[in-house]
Amino acid sequence: MKKNFLIVILLSVLLYGGGQDTSAKTWIEDFNQEGPLKSWVKHGLDRATWQSKDGHLDVWIEPLQHHAIIQRYALEFKAFPLNAEKLSVKMTIIESQKATAGIFIGQGGVWEGISDINGRSYKFFQGGIWEPIAFPPQLPKNPFVHLAAKKEIEILFNNGDFQLLSEGKHIIDFHEPNLPTVDCLGIVVGTTEDPLVHLKLDDFIISGPSIPSRGSLEVDPGGKAAVLWGELKQK
Repeated sequence: MKKNFLIVILLSVLLYGGGQDTSAKTWIEDFNQEGPLKSWVKHGLDRATWQSKDGHLDVWIEPLQHHAIIQRYALEFKAFPLNAEKLSVKMTIIESQKATAGIFIGQGGVWEGISDINGRSYKFFQGGIWEPIAFPPQLPKNPFVHLAAKKEIEILFNNGDFQLLSEGKHIIDFHEPNLPTVDCLGIVVGTTEDPLVHLKLDDFIISGPSIPSRGSLEVDPGGKAAVLWGELKQK
């Protein structure tokens, strides 16, 4: 009797899970292909080298020396046209020396006559958030929230709602009415150090209803059901 009850519970869970929205797809940039980056476009000063190496994104920057202002270097993701009401994006930071790495997300286009990704985007770094300059930001007081973990940054976006997580831990959330959709995102690095900066980044993962698939992190629920069903029948 107990075994039959467990089987009923198991099937109910699997059927409920299988009936959920599966329209969201995932694009995975794991940087395992050596050579030039095909899905990315550089922004900022031409003093940064971004390349796939040894299964990660290897970044070398030679900043302007004796420059007190933080210098910003960005790599915009351009593998497909983006105009999303809902998505999530996550990046793993393996190593960052003399610099802070993060994810920018927002809207591109022209701001004050200049093609720019900075005016209408938020930059979520390891130790804080840089605000847009094209409109008043909506961050809570003291936006420079120090993350509990520095190895992963994850952003959930939904019609202007932003949520920042690190290794599954909630860090901060806010609503930005000026960004009901986003059409640009990528990697950003900030530094004031010289003469040389080195970073290793990996696993840039984008998920959402309007995102095409490339790679897969999904577990086949059918296969999982077969294994669990077999285990229960043997008990």
